[in-house]
Amino acid sequence: MAGPGRIPGRYNLVVEGAYEPFDHRMPVEEFIQRLEDDDVPDEVSVVGLGDAFEDGNLADELADAMERRGNDLVYQNPTIQFVVEGSFHRRGKTFDLRHDDELYSLQDVFGPQFDRKEEGDWLVAPF
Repeated sequence: MAGPGRIPGRYNLVVEGAYEPFDHRMPVEEFIQRLEDDDVPDEVSVVGLGDAFEDGNLADELADAMERRGNDLVYQNPTIQFVVEGSFHRRGKTFDLRHDDELYSLQDVFGPQFDRKEEGDWLVAPF
């Protein structure tokens, strides 16, 4: 059975320190490259999402790569965890990430479908 913050076949967004990350950690840039190369590990923690939003272009690159490779991920069924610094804030039917006193729409990268798990330190979005 999947542990907290680790549901296979979904993007698990967790606040740093709230859940145990996987041993295999990679920055957003490497995750984008691994998506493009169809080489995503079975279990991985992706770090630096807040910085990708600050960059702007990097968040757009991530969203594009995730959109292009989403069907492959559904078939492969990896467990992907985005470990974020900051906190989640509900905005209507979706969520924002508060990072360095700025709010960034998670919908821009992950789409509109989120489930909040536990006490707000864990969100789940489909591939």
